[in-house]
Amino acid sequence: MTAVYVLDARGAIVSGSGPHDVVDRAVALRAMASGRPVCTERVAYQPVAGGLLAVSGRRAPRPDALAPFVPLAELLLASAAEPARLARDLHDSMVQTLYGISLGAGTAAELMHGNPAHAEASLAWIKETAAAGLTDLRGIILRLRPETLVGAGLATALKGVFETLHNAPGRSGWGLELDADPPASPRVEEALYRIALEALGNAARHAEASQVTVRLAGDDSHVVLEVIDDGVGFVPDASHPGRLGLRSMRERAELLGGTVDIHSAPGAGTVVRAALPTG
Repeated sequence: MTAVYVLDARGAIVSGSGPHDVVDRAVALRAMASGRPVCTERVAYQPVAGGLLAVSGRRAPRPDALAPFVPLAELLLASAAEPARLARDLHDSMVQTLYGISLGAGTAAELMHGNPAHAEASLAWIKETAAAGLTDLRGIILRLRPETLVGAGLATALKGVFETLHNAPGRSGWGLELDADPPASPRVEEALYRIALEALGNAARHAEASQVTVRLAGDDSHVVLEVIDDGVGFVPDASHPGRLGLRSMRERAELLGGTVDIHSAPGAGTVVRAALPTG
C-alpha cells in the first residue's frame, strides 16, 4: 500500500496517510541536510521548502515520481505554523488521491497497447478516484472560506456547505434539520462550521452512506451539532481513514470548552455530536 507523508524541518510528520513508524526520522533529517533525495528499500524522501516529502510502498518509488506533489507539500508546510491556515484541513486524502491518480494513469498508459481490457479497468479506477478527489477539493475550498459565516449565520452557512457536498450522485438521502441560528460567539460558530465540514467530508469519502442528516439546535448556554450517517461505521479508537479529522474535531471543541462525542461501530453507521458553550 502506498502512503504519502509531509515532514517539517525537525523531522516531525505534519501530514501522513499511513503508519507513522514507516518513516525513519534519521534518514529524513539526513535527506534534508543534504538537500538531495534519499531512497531506502520502501521509502523515498524528497527535500522541499520547509521540510520533506516522503512516499512509501512495497518498493520505494523513483524520486521523480514525487515531483508533482512538491507544491502541495510546501503549501502544507507553509501553513503548519499558523493554526488558522491549511495544516489542519489539508491532510491525508488529497495527497493520497492525487498520488493514486498519477500511479493509475501510468499503469493505464503501459497497458493501453499490450492489454486494453486491463487498461480500461485502470481508467475506470482513475475516474472513481478523481470523483472522490473532487469531493475532497470541494470540502477544502469551503474550509478556506469561513467568511461565509459573516453576516449569514451558522445555519445558513451549514446549508451552503450541505448543498455543495450533497451535489453528487447517490446523495439524495441527505437531509437537514436546522433550528434558527442559536446565539453563539463567532469563535463557536466557526468551530462548529469546521466540525461539520470534517464530519460531512468523512461521511462522503469513507462511510458509503445512503442517509446523512445534519442537526443544529441550541439554547442560551449551549449549541449542539449532530452529523448522523447510516454508513459502514468503524471502531472510533482504531486506526482508520479520517482518524486525523476526528482528532481535529475534538481539538477544536476542547479549545472552546466543548466536547465532540463519536459513536460508531462496523456496520452500524456513525453519529458525531459536538456540544459547545455559546460564549
